[in-house]
Amino acid sequence: MSVPLYQVPEQQPSVWQPTSVEEAMHLKHKWGDKAVLISGGTWLRTRWENGVSPLPQHLISLARIQALSGLAMDAGGQIHIGPSLRLADLMDSELMQMKCALLVKACAEIAAPSVRNLASIGGNVVTRTGDLIAALLVMDAQVVCSDGTAEYTLPLAKWLDAPTQPTSEVMTGIKVPNTDIEDAESTFEFYLKVGRREAFTPSVVTVAGRLGLAPDQTILSIALAAGGGSAVPARFADLEAAAIGRPLSKDLLQLLHTGVSEGFQAVPDDYAGVAYRKQTAANLIVSECYKVWRKGGGANAPKS
Repeated sequence: MSVPLYQVPEQQPSVWQPTSVEEAMHLKHKWGDKAVLISGGTWLRTRWENGVSPLPQHLISLARIQALSGLAMDAGGQIHIGPSLRLADLMDSELMQMKCALLVKACAEIAAPSVRNLASIGGNVVTRTGDLIAALLVMDAQVVCSDGTAEYTLPLAKWLDAPTQPTSEVMTGIKVPNTDIEDAESTFEFYLKVGRREAFTPSVVTVAGRLGLAPDQTILSIALAAGGGSAVPARFADLEAAAIGRPLSKDLLQLLHTGVSEGFQAVPDDYAGVAYRKQTAANLIVSECYKVWRKGGGANAPKS
């Protein structure tokens, strides 16, 4: 989509290419609201073209800061993801395919290949409504942020709880802990996105889940999250706590459906209302949990 001529500013923004986080934040502090930190720019571009946000006077590119594009696993099995890592590169990584398959699956649901070649994982998270966030939440991801002088690490769920994110800092890392569930006989993961058409579509609802089950189908661990549209994705902490230690059963599935439907903080728009989004999120999550139940012999399911 091109910008109509009458919307093109007389002076195009200056583009700066710092090579360190410290330099990038120095520039950001210098110009404040007149400058924007940018990585892939796919989300920001749509906001500028649609008139949602004004084109800033300065663009501070993070592309040359190599530390923000790294990908590694430490000795404890924790994955360290640079926020500037492109979605296409993340999907192609053997490490991510092996250790973070759920996140790879979520990336495949984002836009088209041409967009994934530009879009970054950090940019998707910084929007606070990105389709990757539900998957990262159930993986207990953490974010690392810096103001240019000091870094801090915060659980993604807690970072999202803030009403707005500070404009005087930049995300410098995403950490995904070792997701192996001790003592679990079986581990199941799912990620689903519902849009207004089959492909290359904004989400109406996104859900993700991760269950660790004992041999008797008792739930040892459970993580459920939902988002979509303008909603800030979130976990269902109280519902998860109520499910721990209980066998996966019809009664529990009913409890999960009610809990998700009531607890999902959906946001309406011109395409879908709150009731539809709540019902869809609950149906998707319980449908996946039902499949797990059936695999374990629930309702006398035949063994395959």
